[in-house]
Amino acid sequence: MSSNYKTKNQKTKAPVTIETVEKKCKLEYVVVNLICLFVFIAFGYIAIMAFIQTSVIEQKATDPKVFSYEHVLFETDIIPLNIVITGLFVMVLFWLRRFYDFFAKVNITIMEVALALLTVTLGLIWIFSVRSVPAADSKNIFDAATGAAKDDYTSMIDHVKTDKSNYYGGYSYFQYYPFQLGFVFICEIIYRIFGTESSMPVQVINVLCVGATYFALARMTKLLFKRKSIEFIAILLLAVCFQPILFCTFVYGNIIGMCCAVWASLLLIKYFQTEQYRWAAVSGALLVLATLAKYNNMIYLAAFVIVLLIHIVKKKKWQSAVIAAALIAAVLGSNALVTGMYKQRSGTDFESGVSQVMYLNVGLNESGMAPGWYTPVGKDTYYKEFLVKKYEQNKDVTVSDANEKSWENINKRLETFSNDSDYTLDFFSKKILSQWNEPAFESIWVSQVKSHTASEGDKERLKAANETISSQQMEGLAKSVYYKSTGQYLYLHFNLYMQIVYIMFAAGIFLLFVHGKTNISTVLLPLVLLGAFSYHLLFEGKSQYILTYIPLLVPTAAYAFNAMLCGKYEKLKKIISAINFIPKKYNESET
Repeated sequence: MSSNYKTKNQKTKAPVTIETVEKKCKLEYVVVNLICLFVFIAFGYIAIMAFIQTSVIEQKATDPKVFSYEHVLFETDIIPLNIVITGLFVMVLFWLRRFYDFFAKVNITIMEVALALLTVTLGLIWIFSVRSVPAADSKNIFDAATGAAKDDYTSMIDHVKTDKSNYYGGYSYFQYYPFQLGFVFICEIIYRIFGTESSMPVQVINVLCVGATYFALARMTKLLFKRKSIEFIAILLLAVCFQPILFCTFVYGNIIGMCCAVWASLLLIKYFQTEQYRWAAVSGALLVLATLAKYNNMIYLAAFVIVLLIHIVKKKKWQSAVIAAALIAAVLGSNALVTGMYKQRSGTDFESGVSQVMYLNVGLNESGMAPGWYTPVGKDTYYKEFLVKKYEQNKDVTVSDANEKSWENINKRLETFSNDSDYTLDFFSKKILSQWNEPAFESIWVSQVKSHTASEGDKERLKAANETISSQQMEGLAKSVYYKSTGQYLYLHFNLYMQIVYIMFAAGIFLLFVHGKTNISTVLLPLVLLGAFSYHLLFEGKSQYILTYIPLLVPTAAYAFNAMLCGKYEKLKKIISAINFIPKKYNESET
């Protein structure tokens, strides 16, 4: 396919790319290759295990409560079948090489737009087929945002003396999780514009955000590798990455946060390649939105700061230090600003909430779902050791006192791990695989276990106008995905897709190192993935938390695919020639 993209304005300073020959920075060389080493080890392990077993959410048709409980099963795969299917896939890829000239003529911009349109179309079909109703955390956010849109802040106010029966002990949900107020703010704006009757406006925006994310990842592949063939492969891989599309029914900050963070990453790479500060400014603004939508996107902030610090040394660009400091201040300041705004508007003092120490306690404990998955231990510790003592017993306590209690439990767990290496290995391997090797990433589950708004046909059939229905009562596409053949094919696709993407991503990391293509731009997304892997290895985990990181695998995986397809394989040809030569030589001597 075509080699390099042409520069439209020849007078403009050519952007630095991974193909540009430049003096190596020793710090960059050491740091980025260490990152690649750790990423290769982590995802090489996941890739190997993906061929051996698959994690699934247990489902029993006779007992829907079992399915809603998120209990993870570890099922052994048919390894020869996985190998055969992967081999057939590779053969098909090599067969496609004969269409090399045709692919070279394809307009890549049209493909980028087509990818976004395809994603949006599929997403809209899905969310309007499912019509999911918010529940649990997403319902708390929905109630708060729709209430705020009508200047009603009841859901943010504590009811300690009047309500002792609810899950949060009479306290507001946001006393435990004030970081969620960032997404409440975003949703409030949406509901003020589009109305408060339904969560569908947020679901539609989720769909648009997935399309925008895929478009940005295709463009990022173009910026990093400057090969039309690599971007072409990335677009094909993204076109069949359906999990984020199905996840759009979830009225939460994951998808919107993913979109803003990926675009922030794209623009930061443009800053590195062009040294134009406007890209860094817009990147920072998008990162602020990303962390407001989903606080876990602080992982991106950490990655951005690391690569900016390397950029300071590499290019002697001290302005990058200012950018890094501004990013930290803007992200932390915006979250504090939103919390302060709702404090003033609701007349409620929000405490710091469940701390990262408490989340670490959750992540190191057993759970009925899977090792390190959600348990109420963090919430309960915060409630008993801080809220109750401060507001009901009038004791002079701080969150640090609750953290001390969590540290006691953490130290006990660490002692258990140190005394039993077999248990430790089993715990963390199951925790990793329950998250990264559950190939659906709960994308179907998040709507299957919820209630749904009845369509006109459903209302007539159920004689329950204006009422919600369960997934078992639904018809059409939703029921086929939840309980029939469409869902079975999707789960099979997810499993095979993730096996291939993981192995190619690990191969891509290796090839970046071998080909000398590692730098702060090419390792930015792998660094984010390493941060996600490390964080959820220790802190609370769920497979749905991993979903928004899966598309980040694609650019590097596409690089590996391209290297495999376009390789000359001279050594392999020599080996094959030598093998073919042996019988011929033997026959001649016999004659």
